[in-house]
Amino acid sequence: MPNAPDLDQITFKVHPAGGGSEVPVSLLLQIFSKLQELVHLFALQEEGRTVRQRLRLSEELKRKYVLHMRPPETGCFAVTGRVAGRGTDLLEPEQARRVVGQMHQFSRAVVSGDEDRIRQLVPDGRLRHRVLSCLSTLSPPPGSGYRYEMAPGAEPALSLDETLPARIEAWLTTPEERAEVRTVTGRLEAISFGEHKLTIIYQPKFRPLECFYDEDIELMLLENRRDLIQVTGRVLMDDEGHPKRIDEVEQIRDLDLSPFVLGEIEGRDFRLRPIGAFSFLPALTDDEQFLCLEYTPWSLDVFAATRAELFAELKEQILMLWQEYAREQDDALSEPAKQVKRQLLADWEGVANA
Repeated sequence: MPNAPDLDQITFKVHPAGGGSEVPVSLLLQIFSKLQELVHLFALQEEGRTVRQRLRLSEELKRKYVLHMRPPETGCFAVTGRVAGRGTDLLEPEQARRVVGQMHQFSRAVVSGDEDRIRQLVPDGRLRHRVLSCLSTLSPPPGSGYRYEMAPGAEPALSLDETLPARIEAWLTTPEERAEVRTVTGRLEAISFGEHKLTIIYQPKFRPLECFYDEDIELMLLENRRDLIQVTGRVLMDDEGHPKRIDEVEQIRDLDLSPFVLGEIEGRDFRLRPIGAFSFLPALTDDEQFLCLEYTPWSLDVFAATRAELFAELKEQILMLWQEYAREQDDALSEPAKQVKRQLLADWEGVANA
């Protein structure tokens, strides 16, 4: 097979926000661990294994599909690696190439929105759910301003941007299911490793809430012990509208309060380009259940339960403010509204979509 040795390779590039020259170590650790997890998930399909409620990888599979990364190239945030086993089985290289090939094909189908291809490549619904969740986590954090690229060796790259997690979320659940799902923020109080169970404290009622977790997030839990984390799932509420139990946990993540970096915002018939560099630091509400962000010069005031939801609200409100202020005639605006209009016009450029 021509160029067969390259088919087990993965090239991953990180483009920092605003053309920056540094990347946090925590971000690189997350990227590498999620790349390895993605490889293992496709290895399960290659080996004909099934995914049960909790993901368990055999030691044999872990040894057989190891992601080896080369040192970064000088002056570049591009790293290249390959999947290779530690055994002597002559079939292992060909299996590794198939695993990496399936991973790239699936990722390309997700980015292009080809749902039929997604289901064809990973027929097993439970495994497909895990792969999509992993790919979502591998994408840049919403509002970070980062952009990633992933490619099979030297082949054309696939762009992973910060809008991908929201698009993946739409595939993972139906609109009816999403309406029932809530995110609860709480302080991590206890972990039972034997039962894969954790306890968080819900601050408004100082109420302990228990839920079960997948073992692949144990490292994150250890890093955030006694810190705030977010649990998303089916939440049973009490008569006062407060959570009293969390069932069917879908996701557990650490609370990300890093700055939001604003780039181009796409609207229905126009898009906004920032004239300068804008970065906003989110805060928590007093009850610790919502992230909020405020910027008086634009009359901006948004809040949401998760970072992804806050990022979507942030962009939506800026587009709305542009419509209501920047595009409005001065004689229809009050003096404070005119100040908001002048600031928006100074900070943003509106461009009509082709």
